[in-house]
Amino acid sequence: MSFKASKYTIWMNYDNDKKQYQVPMNPESIQIKIDGKAVTSDIDRLGTLLHKGKRGPMQISWSSYFPATYGSYCTCQKKNFKSPQTMHKWILALMNAANPLHLVFSGAFSLNIYAVITSYTATEEGGDVGTISYSITLKEYRSVTIKKYTKPNTKKKAPAKQTKTKKRVNNTQKKKTYKIKRGDCLWNIAKKYYGDGKKCTKIYNANKSVLNKAAKKHGYSNCRNGNLIFPGTTITIP
Repeated sequence: MSFKASKYTIWMNYDNDKKQYQVPMNPESIQIKIDGKAVTSDIDRLGTLLHKGKRGPMQISWSSYFPATYGSYCTCQKKNFKSPQTMHKWILALMNAANPLHLVFSGAFSLNIYAVITSYTATEEGGDVGTISYSITLKEYRSVTIKKYTKPNTKKKAPAKQTKTKKRVNNTQKKKTYKIKRGDCLWNIAKKYYGDGKKCTKIYNANKSVLNKAAKKHGYSNCRNGNLIFPGTTITIP
């Protein structure tokens, strides 16, 4: 299906949409493939019978590129634009994630489903250094429906009951915690988890109240903007 890119948006989100990533350049076309399911049976005197089953999972695929810089050619707003390196790493992270991603496509298809990435190919060419061309295929994720069987009460001669329970897909990312040890500082902790000590402010902002509480417990008025931390304090790594 071909379309005018400016009228469509494609999002690949995670952690119950706390992490939102919009595709910066909409593809010229997007393909959706759905396989039906049917079973045939040969019965004497009746011939071949066809039994219709439920459809298979939806498969979505497209090709586009991540531009090196933002411009009027982009189909996303500037505030939602992310570099090719960031988008490439995000897709790899989604492929390695334990839970499915949330795919939202606001077009004629109006997709709002959970999916997993089954194929991803990225290319960078010398004539356009920094820009990444890619092709991607996703497959719809559908949670399993479990049937519970209730044993009938023979005294009341009640019929057997079957109930269905269906769990909602939860792709919330679990929070990491760290227990401060002697000799630690927020800079080293940030370098350990993010590979960049400058992100220590991110850890400080997420644990400001905990660090100040620990400082007051040891006789100080506050943690001095994270420069004063104490062993045994458990902090959250955002």
